[in-house]
Amino acid sequence: MDAPRREAAPLQRLFLTILIALTVLNVAGCGNDYRVRFLYPREGASNTFNENPPYSLFVSEPEDLRSSAERRGRGFFQTLHFPSDEKLDRPASQIVRRALMQDLLQTRMASLVQNPANADYVLSSQLLSMTTKLSRPASAWIYPLATGVAAGAIGYLDVDTSHGIKLGLVGAFLGTFLPAPAKTEAMVEVRLELRDRETNELVWSTNCFGSHRRMIRLGLTAREDKRIAEDFLPKALKKANACAVGQLYAHLQENRLQKPMDGR
Repeated sequence: MDAPRREAAPLQRLFLTILIALTVLNVAGCGNDYRVRFLYPREGASNTFNENPPYSLFVSEPEDLRSSAERRGRGFFQTLHFPSDEKLDRPASQIVRRALMQDLLQTRMASLVQNPANADYVLSSQLLSMTTKLSRPASAWIYPLATGVAAGAIGYLDVDTSHGIKLGLVGAFLGTFLPAPAKTEAMVEVRLELRDRETNELVWSTNCFGSHRRMIRLGLTAREDKRIAEDFLPKALKKANACAVGQLYAHLQENRLQKPMDGR
């Protein structure tokens, strides 16, 4: 007769305890409340712009035209969009306006005023997109699959088929915590319009898109939304604003829209 298999109960209880503990920790981690602090990159003032700008500009708060999916955030395992509006430390429109004003001040392109009645031009904008997208390739699932097969094989050799299957499932779950490749990209798209304050005539407009992307390694069950958003989103917005500010300056120079020169 074959020798009796060793008792599996202690092994089962051990892995069941580990499974429950990790599940609780994982669920608790996903539900943690957090606020994304938007630390926008700051640069020194450029000497290529005017020391005393010849015209004044009022920057209005952007109109938020993002999709409801971007506002809410969505996804869990394969493709994620984050952060939701409730996770931002201030409204997205305020974040975009503050960042744009910072760049305009640092480039000394115009004198910014708080009252539109005192401005030569009004710069309005629409926020079309601002989100972070994380996509996991199919190959990321190899990690939990391989871990599950290895654990199942050990369980089968040590106990029996049924316990090998159970141990394999536990191993597959533990494998979801192993770092796996994830394509990550932050995207910001804005539309800007410059209008003559007296006539409300549209004199210039542009659409600008900024993106910051990188492949990172992250467990399938990991949700590091706060860290990723705080790293990626400001860089994407910086690129969008660099496009907008550069085009605005070039247009003003080319068409000589400065008010003090109009009467010459």
